[in-house]
Amino acid sequence: MKQNESILARTLRGEKTERVPVAPFIHVNYVDEFFQQAGSDPITKSIEVYDHFGFDIILRNCTINFLDETACDSKQWRVTNEKQILEPGQSWQVITTIRTPERELRQIKKFSQVSPFEAVEAISEYYIKEPEDFDQFLKYQPPVPTYDGTNIRRAKEYLAGRGLVAPWGQGAFNMTSMYRKLDDLLIDAYVQKDFYEAMMGYFIKRELEVFRQYAAFGADMVCCGGNVANGNVVGPEYFSEYILPFEAKLARDVRDMGLYHVYHNCGDAKKLLPLYSGIGMNMYESLTPPPYGDTDLETALNVFNPDIILSGNIDQIHLLRYGSNEEIEEAVRKTLELAKKRGRFILATTDYFNENTPADKVAVFAEAAARYGRYDN
Repeated sequence: MKQNESILARTLRGEKTERVPVAPFIHVNYVDEFFQQAGSDPITKSIEVYDHFGFDIILRNCTINFLDETACDSKQWRVTNEKQILEPGQSWQVITTIRTPERELRQIKKFSQVSPFEAVEAISEYYIKEPEDFDQFLKYQPPVPTYDGTNIRRAKEYLAGRGLVAPWGQGAFNMTSMYRKLDDLLIDAYVQKDFYEAMMGYFIKRELEVFRQYAAFGADMVCCGGNVANGNVVGPEYFSEYILPFEAKLARDVRDMGLYHVYHNCGDAKKLLPLYSGIGMNMYESLTPPPYGDTDLETALNVFNPDIILSGNIDQIHLLRYGSNEEIEEAVRKTLELAKKRGRFILATTDYFNENTPADKVAVFAEAAARYGRYDN
């Protein structure tokens, strides 16, 4: 074991550890609320929050916004943004227009301020409305630019080996769904298969160029969202034929870069769990139980390839905000009782902490994890 090496790194390598690591997903909204300061340093302040509760650190708040097309603005790919206020202080939208020598492509993204420190976003109009729009990407979109990796490098420096640097990316299907409306994309696989496969291949290739930069900047892993094609949207047959091969290629290429690949589905997954090992991820999250998902932990522990790390299962939406101390402790105990039999598990929440999650409840979660997480009890 290297000096200052984290228990997370040893767990991901498949080594036996004295306890189950505890690394909940802490997003910038909770960090800002914790310090009551919008725009807190996403690196140093995030680490302080993890340390305050004694958590192991998977630091995700160093992600590069590689979906921002303004970074690709060029003579034949003119990109402009227009912000429109819909409801002052509450909602707005950004209209992004891409002008090529042949046509205009437009995306509309709507934002809603759902809490003091968090705004959520949703695309309401997509760039690719027909195959000819995708042709513009093939003809005119510039190569992937060189991004600023300062925050990834800073995360690596400040963690100094005692945690993992884990910027976000997207899974293969998630990535393409950022450019093409979900309903159309799902049908494309049936009625325009060549078009569907061309889009999937193109956007995977570009994203892998971003991930190569992540690796060069010092990232340890990349978190790939897989929540769009969840078990409530597609069935096993569709996933197996039209999505799995692309997710598997992405995971393989990520691993070949020396990065750990994390596949994230915080929604319904029950029907797809038997297929997920075929992706070849190093780690799967979030094992979301009812009512916010449909995963049964014991089933997941048995169905996944034993070499894959599993993470999650603790409800942050209701339990950590409104549950009693006893209910939180019991949920942690039950999860760890099952997970320790299999091993290769990281205790975490099923997604990021909501604002208004009482710090004393988070502390109960951390204390219960320490109490029940040792492999020798």
